[in-house]
Amino acid sequence: MLRIGSYILLFYLAFRLSKHSFEFEKVSRLELVVLPLYSTLMFFITMTWKEEDIIVAIVLFLLSFLIGWLQSSKVEFKDEGKKDKYERPIILMKKNWTYIIGWIILFLVIIGAHFYANSHLELEEIVTEFWKEMVKEILIFARFNAKNGWETWLITGISSLTFTCFIKSKNKKLVETLARRRQNSSFNK
Repeated sequence: MLRIGSYILLFYLAFRLSKHSFEFEKVSRLELVVLPLYSTLMFFITMTWKEEDIIVAIVLFLLSFLIGWLQSSKVEFKDEGKKDKYERPIILMKKNWTYIIGWIILFLVIIGAHFYANSHLELEEIVTEFWKEMVKEILIFARFNAKNGWETWLITGISSLTFTCFIKSKNKKLVETLARRRQNSSFNK
């Protein structure tokens, strides 16, 4: 009975995640800059620099780049015409279907990387990994506490960095929105 309840909760979380992709939400510097850089740094820290792993890393890099591009391809923006307390423009973003499709592909690539690293994978491990990815997507700070292998750090870091780069090219105000806060902005008033 507990397992069925877990699956129901898991599907509910997946539904909530997909629902949020169709709503305009405020652009987050933490989500679009800090976490991708953190994931990439963690990749370099956890990577095992063996020839075989470098080849796998190159393949995962290319796949992650394509996923980030796909996720960014149909993003929509709304300019609120307002500024935050640091005088940066407030931009709203709607991720749409391509983000969800990219997220599913990203999850499958992560599962494939786990299978490659462990030579086996059971259904329970897939469900557990799905739980972890859902929690990390919903609770942003859970990413900082994640104990991932280098493969997962690479996949999430590169896909997220690619997503950020492509959406910044679509909306020039995002560069200002994602910039570090200005030191003097609160003292100028």
